[in-house]
Amino acid sequence: MPEQRIRLLFVCQVEEEAAERLCRVPVKNDVMKRIIFSVFILYAYVGFSSCDGLLQKTPFKKSMEETTESVSVNEQNQVNAFLQELYDKYVFWSDRVGNFEDVVEHFSPEILTKLRKAYEYDGSGYAVWLFRTGAQDGPEDKSKVTSISTEGDDWYTVFFSDMGLKGSCRFHAKLVDGKVFVSEFENGSMK
Repeated sequence: MPEQRIRLLFVCQVEEEAAERLCRVPVKNDVMKRIIFSVFILYAYVGFSSCDGLLQKTPFKKSMEETTESVSVNEQNQVNAFLQELYDKYVFWSDRVGNFEDVVEHFSPEILTKLRKAYEYDGSGYAVWLFRTGAQDGPEDKSKVTSISTEGDDWYTVFFSDMGLKGSCRFHAKLVDGKVFVSEFENGSMK
């Protein structure tokens, strides 16, 4: 810290002398000298306090673009992983059967109400089959996600094979407080 103060005072003295030479008029007025001195101190302080010097400064726009880009890619990866797990555990039960109650905090109240109303069996549950094609049977026994695409504006499409029948379902999802939150979906469609 003391080293920075010495550097700062040296820079200010050099800057004041440079100002006198540049104007080619000696600065004799004490008020003018104080103003020039204060301006150069401020300039030097700002220069040295941000990134330890003016030459090492990163342009603001470039650093913001990189941050936005990495956050966006990170968010897409988290949403894709969530949707993959949703289908594997709760929709197709490919890996292992999961209890949909474990993930309800990731869905809007409107979606949960819609899934509960469509549940046609005794007791309470969620009609997660609304995320599928709606077909009862297909030419194969196994169902799986084939791909997930990002469409922009927080929309994602999950493409899948539902017992051998190709289908898709769109989800409006984004990170909220570090967790994936799905606010809308469009029923699976058969192709």
